[in-house]
Amino acid sequence: MYIKRRQVLIAMLVMSQLGCMAFGVLWASQWLHAAFNQIIHRSVTLQAESLALTIARQSSDLADLQQPVDAPGSKDSLQRLVEQLNVPHDGFVSIVRTADGKVIAATLAAPAGIKAGTALTTETLQSGKGSPQPLLAALTQDKGEGKQSFVSGMSEFAGQPYAVTALNVPQHEAAIVVSLSDASVNRLSAELVTPMIQVGFVLTGAVVGATALCTIFLVRRFDSTLLEVSSSLEREVERRTLGLQRSRNAVVFGLAKLAESRDKDAGQHLERLRTYVTVLASELAKHNSKIDHHYVANLAIASALHDVGKMGVPDAVILKLGKLTAAERRAMQMHTVLGDECLASVERMLGDNDQFLTFAREVAAAHHEQWDGSGYPYGLQGKDIPLAARIVALADVYDALTSHREYRPAASHAEAREWIVSHYGSQFDPEVVEAFIAREVDFAKISQAAAQLDERRVAGGVQAPAATQPEQQPAAGSAV
Repeated sequence: MYIKRRQVLIAMLVMSQLGCMAFGVLWASQWLHAAFNQIIHRSVTLQAESLALTIARQSSDLADLQQPVDAPGSKDSLQRLVEQLNVPHDGFVSIVRTADGKVIAATLAAPAGIKAGTALTTETLQSGKGSPQPLLAALTQDKGEGKQSFVSGMSEFAGQPYAVTALNVPQHEAAIVVSLSDASVNRLSAELVTPMIQVGFVLTGAVVGATALCTIFLVRRFDSTLLEVSSSLEREVERRTLGLQRSRNAVVFGLAKLAESRDKDAGQHLERLRTYVTVLASELAKHNSKIDHHYVANLAIASALHDVGKMGVPDAVILKLGKLTAAERRAMQMHTVLGDECLASVERMLGDNDQFLTFAREVAAAHHEQWDGSGYPYGLQGKDIPLAARIVALADVYDALTSHREYRPAASHAEAREWIVSHYGSQFDPEVVEAFIAREVDFAKISQAAAQLDERRVAGGVQAPAATQPEQQPAAGSAV
């Protein structure tokens, strides 16, 4: 989702850049087109004026302009002159007598109707200064006595627009009219502007593409740097979390040993119990999606607090070697309630839904509950008993059976297995028993390693462990 969001943002950025630059190119093209039109039309006007002046200079006998158009041999020299001209932009040149508007000479490219002898009396000139006026009137306006002058504007010949530039020669009552095709002029403008527009779009594409590549590169570099920083932070957080967990586990284990400080084997018992619980929970995880590695790790540590409530049981009950009276047994069984209340107060103080504390409470309160409902303190039955407590219950019994006690030798793995299987579905959860059977080899190895450790302790002159509570004797039936 994060990556898709980044891709959408990059696409939006590229599209916005492309849109803005395309709009800029279009606006610039319009501006360039208008600017080039003005420049080209001005250039064309100057070109036409230059052509008209050239014709005026080359006319060696302008007096012929006064002769009748239909006189024999008249105007031949002027006609030959204009026919030799190379008029740009699909234009034509005509020489007009201003007295009557008749054409004296015209180039062959002139439209139909612009020939020697015809009169330009109906054509109008739009000079951009006021309303259109007849071409002949524009030519004869007073521009200064005896002086040549130019008039320019737009006119139509044979239905086609032309840019007209006329040189008035008042001393001969004639005018030289240079007409250039407006379509040809516009084509010239387009031929100049269009490549610039195309280059602009190519540059726009190149800039947008380069920007997109740079953006992607920078985003990837940023993501890579962010990932490195994030990984570094995660590693640091994990390191500190593990440090805190080790500190917590050490404190928990210390409290658990304190709770069982009257038993010299308490430390080894808690270590073995944690290992058994880890094996059972790992096996159950294969068929239970709710059990993950966090579940296994938290339960393994929480198992050490299963007897934390024994700190509230009187020494006279805890250390008694003989059979407990009914009152003493009730006092002994209270350690489950005391442990639950102690851990509940810790949980309320922290105000956090911590899985470790939840497991610790469940184990402390219910590790003596039995599958058939005959356990204590609440007489829970079946799956009403928390799974964490069901796992710890079997592990605790197995360790009690296979550990040496003052009043009995340690049972073998086979004997402990037979005893646990015989309580399948009565004292123990069937699924937990099946997990135990599946991993009994591991249990046997752990038990054997513990027995060898006890032998080395005895050989070294270490005193055997003190007797544990009668409630832990298998003869007690439901309590270990």
